[in-house]
Amino acid sequence: MNCGTIRVVDFYNVCHWNLSSKTKKRMSSQQNTDISVGTIYHYNIIIFGESGVGKSALINLIYDRLIVKSSSQAIGCTTENAKVSGTLKDQPHLSFNLYDTVGLSESTEGSVPTATAFVQLIKLAYAIPNGINLLICCAEKGRISGERFKSNYGIFKTGLCDDRIPCLLVLTRCDDDGPADEWWIDNQCYVRNQLGFDFIDAVCVSTIKTKKKEPEKIRQEYVQSRSYLLDAIIKHSLRRPLTIDGWSRRVLIAARSFYNSFAKWLSWLGIQQATLRPELIGMFLELHYSHEDAKRETEKLIMELNEEDLLAPYQTIEVK
Repeated sequence: MNCGTIRVVDFYNVCHWNLSSKTKKRMSSQQNTDISVGTIYHYNIIIFGESGVGKSALINLIYDRLIVKSSSQAIGCTTENAKVSGTLKDQPHLSFNLYDTVGLSESTEGSVPTATAFVQLIKLAYAIPNGINLLICCAEKGRISGERFKSNYGIFKTGLCDDRIPCLLVLTRCDDDGPADEWWIDNQCYVRNQLGFDFIDAVCVSTIKTKKKEPEKIRQEYVQSRSYLLDAIIKHSLRRPLTIDGWSRRVLIAARSFYNSFAKWLSWLGIQQATLRPELIGMFLELHYSHEDAKRETEKLIMELNEEDLLAPYQTIEVK
């Protein structure tokens, strides 16, 4: 379904999408609408997606430098999360903490199995001290309708982040497209309405900086991709970062804990204790754990998240 030819960063309201009006209003009020001269803007951004879709190359594109290694290997290259911090040389008013995450949807034989990758991703989200400004879902062009992609999106964006943090879709492998956002122009309504993804926006990018064949054309596509991507990040990032747990979730956790304190003493009446974090159990069930194993892994993860000295589960890379 074609919604008309428009530039990729300008179609915020083109198609109907599935966020509630209250959520859209809140996100709109918190997003950046202008840049003040002399102000340095700091962004905490989590980049997630399946293995091999170009997350590391995306970070190199943002900084316009080779910062992290990319790979075309059959198994995932990034085996641990990384925090890449620094300002842009050509735009020193923009400062980023980009969290390069382990690829999802690996098999048990992969570098990092999916369940382990999700646990690392959750710990990472909780370890970010000031909260998150934006999620970037990185995907290869034409490959977002698969069940694994839907599952990963649902677990992290909807289940764990509770649809509170805007999520920007960035499509890679868009080299030689004309115009650059051609695929998204043709498919945005299908993605929003039929697949049900509520991405705040989408950007199609080429991360290839140079080639022997048509070097000027390749360079132009690269520069345009970077410009569109930075524009979208600035436009859609929250001015005030949000922690992964909102007040409503914290209230529910407290209420369940209060209920459990009584249910524990009344178990002889057959009263069952409530699950503190049903969204975590749901994650493990979605990853094909049995109910008992999901419950056990959830309890273990909750204990780890509640540790006062929860270590930042990532390596740190300073961009100078």
